[in-house]
Amino acid sequence: MSTSLRTFSGVARPLDLAYPTNRWIGALVVLVLVGGWLARGFTSGAWLAAATWAGLAALAVFLAWALCRELDPDRERVAFVAAGVALLGLAVTGLPGIAALFVVLLAIRVLNRTTGVAATPLDALGLLGLALWLALEGSWLYLALAAAALLLDGMLPPRDLRRAGAGLGAAVLGASAIAFIAPQPAPFEPQALALLLGVLLGILFAPALRGVNRLETTADDTAEPLLSVRVQAGQVLALLAGLGLALWRGAEGLAELMPLWAAMLAAGVGRLSGRGA
Repeated sequence: MSTSLRTFSGVARPLDLAYPTNRWIGALVVLVLVGGWLARGFTSGAWLAAATWAGLAALAVFLAWALCRELDPDRERVAFVAAGVALLGLAVTGLPGIAALFVVLLAIRVLNRTTGVAATPLDALGLLGLALWLALEGSWLYLALAAAALLLDGMLPPRDLRRAGAGLGAAVLGASAIAFIAPQPAPFEPQALALLLGVLLGILFAPALRGVNRLETTADDTAEPLLSVRVQAGQVLALLAGLGLALWRGAEGLAELMPLWAAMLAAGVGRLSGRGA
């Protein structure tokens, strides 16, 4: 990995096309982009709007793949199942919340350190910035998610309590600064069916939680084995985020994080079936 990049970011993982799986996901994203644009364009006649939709759809499919790779690093092929489920999910739920998915992805990477190095202050600012922006729109859950990730990052081995304190302090200051101008949080709209579906998906994800007790994957930059406790922390935080949003906003919350649910479903089923390594 370029040392110049690591000066700015400890969580960035550029898509190295030397790896076959990276080429495959790149090809799939292009197919979704072009196919989605043509299908929407011919259907609606609004080609510019179709291009925007196709771009976001392709990004959603990619994020499902990327999230699955972070949730279970040992099962790289299962990530393509996540991409496929997300592609199907687009027809049911529509476009998800792209910014929200980036917050979840960054939070997981801060915790699991799949690059092998710690998040930089710029990474923390980026995560908090996105979360604060979503909080300004009434989605305070993502700010809590970001604060929890930064706090846990300093508490997990190798411990760095100053890092934990700085991350939590920055989150609290940011929340205090926008509390006067942010709207009220989105109304509490629990829906039993949506929550039940989220719980069922969480149960299907459980094998992945157990499966990462022993990891073979090594970190990108250091070639050292990933720490299971960190990967599991990222898994639990992602699951809590999904369940929290499902509890708070019902079906709309499930749809907002649809690619995350696709990733968790694929990771859990992959471990249950013993395939995807």
